[in-house]
Amino acid sequence: MLSIVDSGRVLAVVLSLALLPGGPASAQTGAPRDSGGQVEVVHPPWFKESLLDLRADLDDALAAGKDGVLVYFGTRTCSYCHALMETTFAEEDIVARLNARYDVIGLEVLSDDQLLDFQGRSHWTKDFAVQERARFTPTLAFYGEGGALRLRLVGYVPPERFRAALDYLDEGRDGRQSLREYLAEREAADRAAEGAIVHDPELFAAPPHDLDRRQPADRPLLVVFERPDCAACLRLHRTVLAQTAVRERVARFHAVQLDATDATTSIVLPDGTTSTPAAWADRLELLHAPALLFFDENGEEVVRADSELLIDAGGTAVEEATPRVTANIVARLRYVLEKGYVEQPQFQQWRNRADGGSSQ
Repeated sequence: MLSIVDSGRVLAVVLSLALLPGGPASAQTGAPRDSGGQVEVVHPPWFKESLLDLRADLDDALAAGKDGVLVYFGTRTCSYCHALMETTFAEEDIVARLNARYDVIGLEVLSDDQLLDFQGRSHWTKDFAVQERARFTPTLAFYGEGGALRLRLVGYVPPERFRAALDYLDEGRDGRQSLREYLAEREAADRAAEGAIVHDPELFAAPPHDLDRRQPADRPLLVVFERPDCAACLRLHRTVLAQTAVRERVARFHAVQLDATDATTSIVLPDGTTSTPAAWADRLELLHAPALLFFDENGEEVVRADSELLIDAGGTAVEEATPRVTANIVARLRYVLEKGYVEQPQFQQWRNRADGGSSQ
């Protein structure tokens, strides 16, 4: 269980966590800034409709084979709460993981509604929030058997950091090490892993690769060029390629991974010639990694995505840019699968019409 600080130091703790590598706090780079405008926070439909009996809610979750409950403490006009709903709690894989392991209950920290806590004691909701040290919104508290607090997250938590927190709980690290220590250990492992390409055998075909399309294939082709020591490639796997909407569509392609620096492995290209991944990357004039190239059933390149995947270019935070990059990749997958190129050979024009407006 994480240590609890008094209310006067909560904000200081949030800020100090943000200074750590990967700290999951509202002050982290890329966290939303309060514009001063009024927002309206709406709980997503997958939140549990609780009767405000937390002990019964916990019993229901455990009986369903889940790990416990996640209590979201927020307010209707909290800009950080709104950002959490619009980003982290809008990610399909996060929603799926939460629904599989927890029942999520939303509480309004200013509410006068009565609730029963995990021991069956009655409180005003606003008093229960104080008792649980939820004096900064949003606060996310994970509870396990007996109502034991497993983890508390204070402030806005971007998607990638929230995934790490779920991993921390799934691996049972709570009670053995702090989340702070876990994140530092994970980042050290990530730095070591950046020296190699991340292979995803569930998504990509195994070598050797024969991509010959001189005779039309039964499905389109997706080729992903990566490089060793490529942080953006690692982020692509951790974020975009982890999305259900992406994986379901990629599964309808003949998808392969290639090392853009590999000058020895022989592959058969769509035109039937033989080359190496490095030579083909040069021929395709690829400048960045990762690069995703989409081909139709005849082996003709339809569209690609490369430079936009450098999602921290221009100072944009990874967590802030991930939904935009995911949307870009999903649009390209749809463009090929729906054969949008037959009617409109210019991808951006097709997307603008498909989205009903301008898209980047």
